[in-house]
Amino acid sequence: MVCSFARSITLIRHGPPVVSLSQRVPGNQFRRFVERYDAARIAQRALPPLAVQQVVAEANVVFASNRPRAMHTAELLGVRMPPVVNSEFREIEFPVDFPSQLRFSALTWSAIALLLWRMGYTSRSESLALSRARAKAAADLLEGQSRNAESVVLVAHGGINRLIAKELRKRGWRGRRLPRSQHWGCTTYCR
Repeated sequence: MVCSFARSITLIRHGPPVVSLSQRVPGNQFRRFVERYDAARIAQRALPPLAVQQVVAEANVVFASNRPRAMHTAELLGVRMPPVVNSEFREIEFPVDFPSQLRFSALTWSAIALLLWRMGYTSRSESLALSRARAKAAADLLEGQSRNAESVVLVAHGGINRLIAKELRKRGWRGRRLPRSQHWGCTTYCR
């Protein structure tokens, strides 16, 4: 989206990490998988689209999640100055403890965990209410920075980007209802 307004906030999802969600894992080892995924960088073969690189090149300020895959994505996108790294932008934390020996893909376990999380089950994880509060604080930070910087970019994750986008739209920012969720997904909100 080309922004004809004075201010823009662009949400970018990280590139594809070296740890694949198609990997099959038993439920009782899903937590270890998530820890590896959280520590992963972006796959060497993955190159960001030129259009996303251009958005980052034109940004006045770039923020990033504190997870390695987000920081590495910012690096691959050619951020001129080091991004402002903040844990508020980390991915949502859903339950990852399953006492099962059943083996499913990590993507399937993630879908099950996300469904349970949305139904209120948290098991040593952040609740939906806490995630929404964190997304609101993240939106405050991005919106506040946009008053001075005009063009702000966040490199983060699918789940938290979705919650931030919802908060921005509630505040009158214009853009897609849901941010693009594929790797390198780039969605701009304008005001």
